[in-house]
Amino acid sequence: MEKNQTKGQSELLGSSFEQLEPALREKLEATQSKVLYAEKQYIHYAGDEAKHLFFVNRGAVRITKCSESGKEFIIKDLSQGEWFGVIGCFGGGTRPNDAIALVETELIQFSLADFMAVADQNPQLWHCISHQLAQYVVHYNRRLEDIVFQPLMERTKVMLAQLSRWQNTDTLAMSQMDLACLLGVTKEAVGLQLNKLQAEGVISLGYKKIHIHASFDRNPTV
Repeated sequence: MEKNQTKGQSELLGSSFEQLEPALREKLEATQSKVLYAEKQYIHYAGDEAKHLFFVNRGAVRITKCSESGKEFIIKDLSQGEWFGVIGCFGGGTRPNDAIALVETELIQFSLADFMAVADQNPQLWHCISHQLAQYVVHYNRRLEDIVFQPLMERTKVMLAQLSRWQNTDTLAMSQMDLACLLGVTKEAVGLQLNKLQAEGVISLGYKKIHIHASFDRNPTV
């Protein structure tokens, strides 16, 4: 599979960069390029040198990590309007995780060298980076708290509700293994929770599909 790269303008909407002054946004957008990734194509692998920042212009990206034994942990699914690559670029200099396009995805990428050249002349950009890093901390902290404090059934309900909102559908295109990886548990453990919910009549299970019924609580307590 090949990735297609073009120059182009974007609005960078739905991100912490949208509040930039127009002149500064023009400077930033002048350094960007658009890259199209096919479904299931890897954008980068854990350990790769971090040379670019990425913005999801359309499509969806999964951030994931695999252990040496092959066990996968899904860290986050990103949708249109979200940034990634910040930790690698401004952390250790290498990618801590894998990133893969879930569907055909168009990314806007910025060379780290070009971005830093603009940022060094415009400190407002560093405030945007700080905001992005803070969002990552909040996300990881929430995941850790859920793992430590919340029963698996409650975490399963919350994840199903979130996925339904993110995918904007009541029929989730995902397997039980995908859900287990998102929750950081085994397929068997999440399967028990899903079977209980199906027995209650609030979901239906199919092949790589989970259908959420109207009776499902869309606002479970966390």
